[in-house]
Amino acid sequence: MKRWKPSNLEELSGDTKKVYDVLNDESDLACVLIGTSYLSELLANIIEVSFIETSISGKLLDPQGGAIGQFATRADLAYCLGLINKNVYQDLAMVAAIRNMFAHKHLALDFSDNIVRNNCEKLKAWRILQDEEEESAELSQEQLRVQARNQFNFSVILIGQRMHLDVFSKKKQRKKP
Repeated sequence: MKRWKPSNLEELSGDTKKVYDVLNDESDLACVLIGTSYLSELLANIIEVSFIETSISGKLLDPQGGAIGQFATRADLAYCLGLINKNVYQDLAMVAAIRNMFAHKHLALDFSDNIVRNNCEKLKAWRILQDEEEESAELSQEQLRVQARNQFNFSVILIGQRMHLDVFSKKKQRKKP
């Protein structure tokens, strides 16, 4: 059986447009699941390039039972190793919470749900795009859903780009065994 290994950074870079297409055009469920999976792959990359070059890293990072194969565990480890900062870590934890809400709900869920919207509001990454002069007009339910989805999408995109840059810089410093 072939040992699992994370998608390489070049593949992930090539997949970025496809991920953006899902974030923008597919269902809310697909947006959350694919966006979170994309961040999980980036976390696997940033962690792997921090390891010495060994096949054991694939075993540890394998999503099918590896010790650090799960999204939340990868985020925890990346933060503890100083690979991501506290704001990124907190956003990743919130993305995981949002993903879990969608993944473990027995009925359809979308960004119009009050708890989902509140969790998207808690994300920090998207705030750099916020207009301080924005008026807080009364929004329709659909406008609230779109606003929450945009907050989620912008956060995924900005966190993803930050991790891409971090992986590129760490790759150059990778140690040989």
